[in-house]
Amino acid sequence: MRSLLVLASGLLGAVAAHRPALAQVTAPVNGPHDRNVPVHAFVHATVHPSPGRTLYDATVVVSGDRITAVGQGVSVPKDAVVHDLHGAHVWPGLVEPYGDLGMPKETPAPARAPAGAHHWNPAVRATQRAATRYAPDAEQAARLRAQGVTAVWVHQADGIVRGTGAVVLPAGRSPQLDVLVADASAHFSFQKGSSTDPYPSSLTGAIALFRQTLLDARWYAEGGAADLRDAELEALAAQQRLPWVFEARDRDDVLRIAALGREHGFRAIVRGGGDEYARWPEVAAAGLDLILPVVQPDAPDVRDPHDALEVPIARLKHWELAPHGPRILHEAGLRFAFTRQGLKDPDDWWPALRRLVRCGLDSSIAIAACTTVPAAYLGLQDRLGVLATGALANLLITTDHLLAEDNSVQETWVAGERFVHTDRGLADVRGTYDLNLDGRTLRLEVSGGRWRDRKAVLQGASGDTVKYAVDLTHTGERIGLRFDAKAIGRAGDVRLNGTVHADGAIWDGQGVLPGGTWAPWSAVRRTDAGPVKEPVARRSALDSLLAGAPGTVWAPFSAFGDTLVPDSATILFKGATVWTNTSQGVLRHADVLVHQGRVAAVGTALDPFTVLTARTPPVVREVDAKGLHLTPGIVDEHSHIALRRGVNEGGQAISAEVRMTDVIDPDDVDIYRQLAGGVTAAQLLHGSANPIGGQSAVVKLRWGLPADAYPVQGAKGFIKFALGENVKQSTSPYGSRYPRTRMGVEQLMLDAFLRARDHRALHDAHAAATAGTRARRRRTAPPPAPRRDLELEALGEILRGERFISCHSYVQSEIEMLMDLADSLGFTVNTFTHILEGYKMAARMREHGVAASTFSDWWAYKWEVYEAIPYNAALLWQAGVLTGINSDDAEMGRRLNQEAAKAVKYGGVPEEEALKMVTLNPARMLRLDHRMGTVEPGKDADLVLWSAHPLSIDARAEMTLVDGRPLFERARDERLRAALRAERERLTGKVLAAQRLGARTESPAPRKDGHWHCETIGEEP
Repeated sequence: MRSLLVLASGLLGAVAAHRPALAQVTAPVNGPHDRNVPVHAFVHATVHPSPGRTLYDATVVVSGDRITAVGQGVSVPKDAVVHDLHGAHVWPGLVEPYGDLGMPKETPAPARAPAGAHHWNPAVRATQRAATRYAPDAEQAARLRAQGVTAVWVHQADGIVRGTGAVVLPAGRSPQLDVLVADASAHFSFQKGSSTDPYPSSLTGAIALFRQTLLDARWYAEGGAADLRDAELEALAAQQRLPWVFEARDRDDVLRIAALGREHGFRAIVRGGGDEYARWPEVAAAGLDLILPVVQPDAPDVRDPHDALEVPIARLKHWELAPHGPRILHEAGLRFAFTRQGLKDPDDWWPALRRLVRCGLDSSIAIAACTTVPAAYLGLQDRLGVLATGALANLLITTDHLLAEDNSVQETWVAGERFVHTDRGLADVRGTYDLNLDGRTLRLEVSGGRWRDRKAVLQGASGDTVKYAVDLTHTGERIGLRFDAKAIGRAGDVRLNGTVHADGAIWDGQGVLPGGTWAPWSAVRRTDAGPVKEPVARRSALDSLLAGAPGTVWAPFSAFGDTLVPDSATILFKGATVWTNTSQGVLRHADVLVHQGRVAAVGTALDPFTVLTARTPPVVREVDAKGLHLTPGIVDEHSHIALRRGVNEGGQAISAEVRMTDVIDPDDVDIYRQLAGGVTAAQLLHGSANPIGGQSAVVKLRWGLPADAYPVQGAKGFIKFALGENVKQSTSPYGSRYPRTRMGVEQLMLDAFLRARDHRALHDAHAAATAGTRARRRRTAPPPAPRRDLELEALGEILRGERFISCHSYVQSEIEMLMDLADSLGFTVNTFTHILEGYKMAARMREHGVAASTFSDWWAYKWEVYEAIPYNAALLWQAGVLTGINSDDAEMGRRLNQEAAKAVKYGGVPEEEALKMVTLNPARMLRLDHRMGTVEPGKDADLVLWSAHPLSIDARAEMTLVDGRPLFERARDERLRAALRAERERLTGKVLAAQRLGARTESPAPRKDGHWHCETIGEEP
């Protein structure tokens, strides 16, 4: 018995020792089993075990699907198949980190209500599993193997929550064997994909849905499953332990994902858009791992000077800087992998990778981005991306260094399976030959790479200067030629077939001439002419052009961007006419001192060194302001500039959960244009597509800084409500959702507030119960937390006076309704915006305590405003209502000082009070008047220096300060314009040079309006 136990133990030990080499399968085999475990030894090779390491005259031993030995002096097993790789290179197989191998190419749109206990929104698809959708695609797998790819990280790219990804091997075996890791990662995006649900319809809605779904999944895992069943939430809760991979369209999406990660406690791997270099300091600070596309933009076609005007400077700069992007990110300390996703032609992979290296990226970093880095992202660094004992037998055999121009992938081995692409013994047939045929001697030139991209041309007999293209095929020792018989003075085709001798120097064989006549032929390489490499040389010249020192990265990455953002300065304005907006009124010949972002002093004959008593005196810039006017910065209470991919989340009637701070666009040139018009702060509002819209972003126009620097620190929360035709949509083509009447709008709002009150009471009760549990020193378990509803939380903040309403409004009856509703629920409407019938009910508004932010003189552009009058602002002001004038328009925002002047024209409002309508009064509406809206010590240095009376049509902003930073200044503006012209001229010349070298081009697209309006639906303005 003991001997049997010993034998059994030995057999189990042998199985354990050979587990990597013996594939464990469940499918029965019809016939005798193949018990052979193939062993291969690759000897005398230049081996690259990992990026930056090279072993010369080394050996790699493979047993089954695993590597069993790597090194110099390695013993070759007696039963091994020996591959002599003298002169060849062995590399780890490449890992594609964002592929679609075997994934369904066309995903049918789901039903609006999926069958079963699934999430209410079809864009949430956490139950999707790439492993169960994987279907072998032999053609795509062969293309990937030919490029050296031996493992692919795949997922179903559809939805906001996309389910799990898998790691698959393009080994051509069964899916059961080729799926290496079934649930390798969880995948997400901001695109809802094929979902037919109208929500979300914007980027801000997609972010809100993602945020709410994360909260719901955690609530579900902590006890919510007792209340409902949801397979998507259950799946997402189980995916918390996996690597999270998030798809970003551009650099701003990367930063949005980083912010979401900080908020919700996850750290994602982000598939970027390739322009992350344009915000590299912020991207580096975020510290995310990236997956970068190697695809580079085509050159915009600028040959036509009119078409060239349609190309934004950002587009030109991106074309030049994109190949340098990985180098810039690496120098900033970021880790990244490379993906082929987005390549128009799979064969562009190696040229694109080599171009990145030509542009300064270290070759070992480039190789790591294709091997060890994506393997580490997956936690498979011991199995993929390296040549090491125990790793999968995924390797490449190449003719040269992996990134050499003439390199060719000759063989790819995937899990020990061999795939041959080119013959290692293939002769180099490039050169110039004398082709002897039909009694003539012709000149044949073969150029390009040794293994690929070969081009053959034939020059005819003596006196014939025409060059004829030759179709050349070369396999092993066999070579074939086909060309137009005009080269030998005949009509038709010549087809030749023969053998290559003497390492490619001599070819001979038989061929068919026109008419079916067979004839012998030969070709002898000329010794007086070296190899011809025109295509390679041409591409190399283009790469050299692009590798030249590029222009600088501007912030913002658009027109009027700069390499440095002006810092907060100490500035003394001397002799200005100062509109203080305080009880001091307008001061003549006054001085204003700005220091550390605030107004330090206002007076006459100010001595900055007397006012500023710091031990080290600051550098003071004096500005001669004699004859000029200094005012507080303009505050636009209603604006839609600087927002990305949607101003309305109109998919539902209530979208209180969305936040405009999530979609701030710091590169919108309208920011700079508004600074040029004296605007320093604005409320960026959701549109008016629904009765209860999204949360506002109250920002300062900090041009040049990243998006997260724009919100005003400590500002109160605001939200957009709307009344009228836009929200009930009874005549709109966009849908048929509830409500369809004004009565329905009121009922919807009332119901929402009542639900919000109940939601708050539920959470308050839980907080009290939890506190009681703590007081009893945890003798009883705390009750499970109720579900957080972001929509109801925002409405609850209104009821508690923590968030304030800015309501789109026109008609008297609706305005009255909302005030009555607010009175019944115990809160005050903060601001009615537009409010064009406000003059009819000014007394009621004053009684309620609501402000009015109106247009100066808009009327009759739709039936709701037929009774609007240009005296509205004056009448509201005279009635004691806090009154301001807003833009709601990117163009009008640049001239709000002139809009304020209309209150003087229509109604005789005093000039100082008219100026307050665009400075102090909107600051009061936004509850920021303790920081802005006046010129007095202690206030933020948000100031405008005007060339003339600020309400005059002659006035232009000479300088606009935000937090003491001169973000707009006439002299600087002239410098930026000159730099812009010079940069455009330089880049246009570079593009034209690239076009002459064969760079791919694309026609410039006509520019769009690009301005959001209250009623804009969708992700494009």
